[in-house]
Amino acid sequence: MKKNRIAIVLVVLLGSLSFWFIINNKKGTIKETLRDFAVEDTASINKIFLADKNGHTITLERKSPGLWTVNGKYNARMDAVQTLLYTIKKIDIKEPIGKKAVDNVIKRLAAKAIKCEIYQNDKLTKAYYVGTETQDQTGTFMILIDLETMQNSEKPFITYIPGFEGYLTTRYFTDERGWRDRTVYHYVPSDIKSVKLEALSKPELGYELTVKGNNDYEIKMLANGQAINDVDPLSVKQYLSYFQQINFESFEVNINETQIDSVKKSEPINILTITDNSGKVNKVKFYARKPKREGLLDEKGKVIMFDQERMDALLGNGTDFVMVQYYIFGKLMPQADYFKKNSAGAILKPEKPLNKPKA
Repeated sequence: MKKNRIAIVLVVLLGSLSFWFIINNKKGTIKETLRDFAVEDTASINKIFLADKNGHTITLERKSPGLWTVNGKYNARMDAVQTLLYTIKKIDIKEPIGKKAVDNVIKRLAAKAIKCEIYQNDKLTKAYYVGTETQDQTGTFMILIDLETMQNSEKPFITYIPGFEGYLTTRYFTDERGWRDRTVYHYVPSDIKSVKLEALSKPELGYELTVKGNNDYEIKMLANGQAINDVDPLSVKQYLSYFQQINFESFEVNINETQIDSVKKSEPINILTITDNSGKVNKVKFYARKPKREGLLDEKGKVIMFDQERMDALLGNGTDFVMVQYYIFGKLMPQADYFKKNSAGAILKPEKPLNKPKA
């Protein structure tokens, strides 16, 4: 009888122990899901929401396979979107955070983290906070959000992308301008009806190129309306092909709004106007930039009066003030002789300094 009682007690204890392991194993499984930052099927992602602690928010939305928008107002930079999608797919845990450091990391996440919400087919499927980089700059502090409770996970992790040396914070930025598409010109050559180049520093060099028909082009000087002879159709075709994809370098951030307004009111060095076959006009004004440093001399010993590598540009919408490179945009501004047969032409660069912005 005594042996039977002992056996019953052992069965009860073993049963209780088994139940405890089952329950804790399930809890462990739940916790394990809060280690999984990656989203494998990025093709189904149609929205990404980012928000920082300063109230800046970014909503990226997929409108078509090759088109995303920013905050419902602008086309997005596809290179930046693709980089973020790649990060979302490949992100992994590098190592857990030691117990002694957890509280400190959580405090840092609370102070500086960027929230990321990922939607697949309009459903929120992943959310986490992106923190700062580790001391060696090879990992990033992150913590997942439990989608059932919308509460933070108990434990943050150090994340990384296998094979990539660096941290991931900069890929989750909340500067709207940084996400915006930087296209200035995007034309199929056959869609261009005319190109007008006004050279305000040398008005006699301005001209307008008009497409009259197949291999039929007219180039008239703006100063006297005189058409140039011996137009080379191949040179014109090559020139028009340059407008297929031209991007600006960045938004102008080195001068304040007052200075920008002052520059806008000054005389541009060149104005380039594209009119397409539907009659839509894209007019961009270019302004010389002050040199990087005062007192610089050129190869002839003359003082350099303007930046030799970059210009500023006021885009066709009349509001965006951006920085562009001569290397990219210079080929869009040849002298009219460029279009003559057996002529290499020349680029129209400014020959006077930028009007100094008013303080």
